[in-house]
Amino acid sequence: MGRDRADGTAESADALSALVESSEVPLAAVELPSGQFLAVNPALAKLLDADVAALTGSSSLDLLLPGERDAGRLGFQALAHGDLTGYQAIRRLAHPGEPDQVLSVWVSVIDVEGIRAGLVSVVPAADRDSEFGPLPPLSGVPQPGNVVLGTVDSAWRIDRISQDVTPVFGITPEQCAGRPVLGVIHPADAPAFLAAVEHARRGERAVRLALRLSPDASDWTAVAAVIATISPGAPPALAFALMRDDASAPAAGRSTREVQLEVHLLRIAEELRTAGLIPRLKQLPALADNPRLGDLTSREWAVLTRLLDGQRAPAIAADLYVSQSTVRNHLSAIYAKLGVSGQVDLIRLIRRDAKGSDDTG
Repeated sequence: MGRDRADGTAESADALSALVESSEVPLAAVELPSGQFLAVNPALAKLLDADVAALTGSSSLDLLLPGERDAGRLGFQALAHGDLTGYQAIRRLAHPGEPDQVLSVWVSVIDVEGIRAGLVSVVPAADRDSEFGPLPPLSGVPQPGNVVLGTVDSAWRIDRISQDVTPVFGITPEQCAGRPVLGVIHPADAPAFLAAVEHARRGERAVRLALRLSPDASDWTAVAAVIATISPGAPPALAFALMRDDASAPAAGRSTREVQLEVHLLRIAEELRTAGLIPRLKQLPALADNPRLGDLTSREWAVLTRLLDGQRAPAIAADLYVSQSTVRNHLSAIYAKLGVSGQVDLIRLIRRDAKGSDDTG
């Protein structure tokens, strides 16, 4: 029996290593809550100017500046205790060759053949970077389904939400506007939601957790939720991204484990892109000031907010990993839905209505 357990543990460790090594993105698996490296891929070792074998078994916390270690330890503890299923943060490395190196990290909980660990994705970041750099899309795998984007005001009522809420929950953005956010969260999930918000308030750039949501407290939908604070306050205003939790859905000709691992990786990539969008959402009007904003999908919001940042179509296309013609198609759809004739009128409309949101918020 002990031998079987040992064999099973070895197989699980091999599966975890294979997952980490399969990615070209700097990636590691860490033990929770200690933060000890269980597996490290060559891309991360190169970024850290270290050897894979030397990193494996060492503490990831020891790589951080002393002032960063408590934050890292608290994050790992929150994942181990189930308060969060993931978080995004800026971490500074104690690197002898490059002092105060700054990295953006996304840590997500995964379960690989019985081993529950933290999966750490790493992206270099400029000092005081205001956004999380996106990961390139994974090739050869299907894209995730609808991503619902939105914001919650300082009274914790939904004030912006994308059109994607309709296929996911069967209600319109207008029906969501003004709803108390705690009123759509399963009562058993409310403590985890409050803990996630508190982690975001303490400085994590975005946090992820699993939630069950329902517009009428009857049919609960499981989602992966990404939450970030967008202004100070008690309670703070929030931005969110919701993705239906379909990790257990079967796929013909493929093992359940392979599908689950693939979905985890896809979500990490998608959530990082979404997290880059979160700081921009405050630029948009509330639905009360422009109800037609709710006709836009999350991808159209991504194009619109980048346009408001002054980006042109080539830059937006590169940022979203789509073609320029796709961006132009999104812009045409935005013009039609908002009833404007071009970029100048669009920007003027959004900024006028967003000013109304600021005046009344």
